[in-house]
Amino acid sequence: MNNHTSYSDRDPHRWMVFSVICVVYFFVYFHRVSTSVIVSDLLQAFHTNATALGFMSSLYFYLYAFEQPLVGYLSDRLGPRRVIGYWSMAAAAGCFLFGMAPNIGWASVGRALIGLGVGGVYVPAVKAISLWFRKNEFATMIGLLMSMGNFGAVIATTPLAWAAASWGWRPTFFLIGGITLGLAFLTMLLTRDHTTTSEPVQLNPAPVVGDNPGSKAKAVQVLASGQFWIIAMIFFGIYGTLVTLQGLWATPFLMTVLGIERVFASKLNMLIPVGVIIGAPFFGWLTDRFSLNKGNTLIAILAVYTLTWVGIVFFCAQMRTTGLSLILLVMGIATGGFISTLWGIVQETTAAEILGLTSGMLNPAPFLGVAVFQVLTGAILDRAGRVGDLYPLSGFRNAFLVCLFGIVICLVLSFYLRRPKKPEAS
Repeated sequence: MNNHTSYSDRDPHRWMVFSVICVVYFFVYFHRVSTSVIVSDLLQAFHTNATALGFMSSLYFYLYAFEQPLVGYLSDRLGPRRVIGYWSMAAAAGCFLFGMAPNIGWASVGRALIGLGVGGVYVPAVKAISLWFRKNEFATMIGLLMSMGNFGAVIATTPLAWAAASWGWRPTFFLIGGITLGLAFLTMLLTRDHTTTSEPVQLNPAPVVGDNPGSKAKAVQVLASGQFWIIAMIFFGIYGTLVTLQGLWATPFLMTVLGIERVFASKLNMLIPVGVIIGAPFFGWLTDRFSLNKGNTLIAILAVYTLTWVGIVFFCAQMRTTGLSLILLVMGIATGGFISTLWGIVQETTAAEILGLTSGMLNPAPFLGVAVFQVLTGAILDRAGRVGDLYPLSGFRNAFLVCLFGIVICLVLSFYLRRPKKPEAS
């Protein structure tokens, strides 16, 4: 154990940093899935269709995805605190714009600005956690971060549906914008970046990527790695399909297949993030505690995730509320384990000095996956035609069959991942 690690372990400020980041990340996930429970409101308010709504929702993910390399660079250059604070201010502005939008065009601009803003949270969070916490705590802390984020996704289901029904969706987003702005100021006031000014000299201090003249060469090195592209493709397919379901179509799908009203459907949709809240820290702790092979663990998790989609695509019509609830919960648990385990693989197979850069270059993949699958599934649903305010089961089945095909490809790719070595004892 080097001096850097022992100093970080002694400094209680790491818990302040982690706590504030968790609260900010709560709203990252909230925004990620918030459109699902207000689909009917948006269709009515903007007199639009599923394709346009899918495009509007996907802009969050396009902006989020394409800025990630820049966010990774700036996290190394400016430090996590400033990036999270400044970008959260942009997210707040997006909330206000979305709430005031007179048409689908302006709503899309607001949604894009929200995506741009919240896109500056996760990569600097990974950077901060890697500096403030020990290597064998990393997967556990990422799992806890995922749990907090998915608690935001829980609040974006039934509680958001209730708020939208009680106050209207526009005032609700004004309130969210105000809270997000307040969190931006709290980040700037209450946290500081990990520095070396007051700690013992590090034995092998990692260079700051932004100041390293070899940064471009390192970026090329990352992009030339087959491991990088396999991880990116798996992230693209798994996360893209999960958030397309959870964040956009789960609530209307459940209303159609079970014949239930929106608030009850949103309660069932809540089971996905509840599952992630359970799965992310559990699998993070499990792999850290027992030094499990993360590659083999990932394969098992993806196999379970694939089976949940098989159930939704082929057996949803035969299932009752209990059966679909169980599938959604297991899907969430598997997704939580997937995120913790895959980021653990990234951390263990990536040199510390380029972890921020690699994370920033990798992080576009899952959000491009969401953007692509949301637009694609929306177009398939529009081809099926709307029945009242909802879409027919046949349309959902065709759309989700495309998702399942992508998931099977990801499962196959997971067998080709390089297996990280067991964590070092510390």
